[in-house]
Amino acid sequence: MKEMPIFEEVFNRLIKLPGFGLKFLIGGLLSFVPIVNIFAFGYLYRLSRAVRKSGQPILPAWNDWPGLFIDGMRFTVVWLVYWLLPISLASLIALLMPFVYLGVLTSIFFLTSVLLSTVLFCSALYRYNMRRNFKDLLDLLLIIKMTGMEMPRLILPGFVFLGFLVLLQPFYGFSIFGGFLLLITHTSLRYRSIEGNPSFSL
Repeated sequence: MKEMPIFEEVFNRLIKLPGFGLKFLIGGLLSFVPIVNIFAFGYLYRLSRAVRKSGQPILPAWNDWPGLFIDGMRFTVVWLVYWLLPISLASLIALLMPFVYLGVLTSIFFLTSVLLSTVLFCSALYRYNMRRNFKDLLDLLLIIKMTGMEMPRLILPGFVFLGFLVLLQPFYGFSIFGGFLLLITHTSLRYRSIEGNPSFSL
């Protein structure tokens, strides 16, 4: 992979990997079922670690199911704090906006919040993966700095993720799994490319 990965190239390489269709199908189906979707989260967690280690788009095998569940719990902690919590707060604010005559901006505000929370989550996941230490998630300022630094280059992947969620709502299991699969791969490659840069310490 070139030093600074391009989203379109990452997407094309990912979907051309051997076994992509079957692995995507398994993950998408698991994502429909609460609790069972933790196994899909575990796969996404392993994906993020494998991409960071190899520096290439890669699809782990669906194996070691007890280990997948444990990895899924790790993923869930980061997901709850850096994705679901910010979006829940944004939802609450959006509900209050009509009372201060800002109802016309509700949809824009909420979709923007989902976009920012998704990139923030990917930054937090990469940060956690570096040492697998939950204490690193407390370094909110660094995670925000990571997000802000890469945000201009992650707008397009973020909008693709939003597109998956909005356009494929009846197939939400596939849209969520596929969206995170692509976005985590791309952001992991982006952050890996700058991890050794002395001008920015992760």
